[in-house]
Amino acid sequence: MTPLTPVSPEVADLAARHRLGPVQGVFAPKRLRRAVFAAHVFNCLMLMPFFLVPGLLYYWFWMRRFPDFSRKRAAQRLHLFEEGLVVHPPSGGEPVALRWDSLRLQQEITQLIVYGRPHPTRYVYSASAPGQGSVRITEFYEDPDAWGPWMQDAVVRAQEAAVLEMLREGGTVRFGALSLSRTAVSAPGKGSLPWPKVREVQASGFLVRIMTTGSSSDPVRWSHHPAKDITNLHLFLAVAHNLREQSAA
Repeated sequence: MTPLTPVSPEVADLAARHRLGPVQGVFAPKRLRRAVFAAHVFNCLMLMPFFLVPGLLYYWFWMRRFPDFSRKRAAQRLHLFEEGLVVHPPSGGEPVALRWDSLRLQQEITQLIVYGRPHPTRYVYSASAPGQGSVRITEFYEDPDAWGPWMQDAVVRAQEAAVLEMLREGGTVRFGALSLSRTAVSAPGKGSLPWPKVREVQASGFLVRIMTTGSSSDPVRWSHHPAKDITNLHLFLAVAHNLREQSAA
């Protein structure tokens, strides 16, 4: 996270128009490790003397994607405000402003293991809000383990009260693949599971599981879904926990 220096006039104007409040955190693009940086420079320099066009293409279509080789990319930022965010899309383009109280956020966190060796973790957060636009935020920005949960928790603070009120009034709220009501949790192809029969709602290993109680009183999986299919994951978990506790009481 970069120090809280004054934001650019463009970002300040967007934040003011969307009433985002004071800035809470700013994240810069992640820089390449020294060895990777040196490898890209070496590849480009080796290609240029013998194959000018491939060397130029290597720089233009590959190296310029990284902030280490592009001043424009290095200037991009993810700004987190009290009431929302402003972000330059990692793929380029104009900054997008979204408010927490209307944000729909889906996260996809994956790590491949090839021949027993873990590859770098990929973070993709798809964020959208009605009438405000949409954007994908990735590990292009430094510290995704910090800004990812921060965004999810900001959605909980901004939306939980309204969702609980809607449920108290008898409504149903859809969180992507799963839906919640005051009486049950629902999943495609599974129907509805009343809250008294819900043993646990858990998120682990990139999966969200709904557990019920089997005939031997041991927990049994009722449904499971990839976390990426659950909209506003932390909000879903907070509301589900609230409803389950109310049912138990």
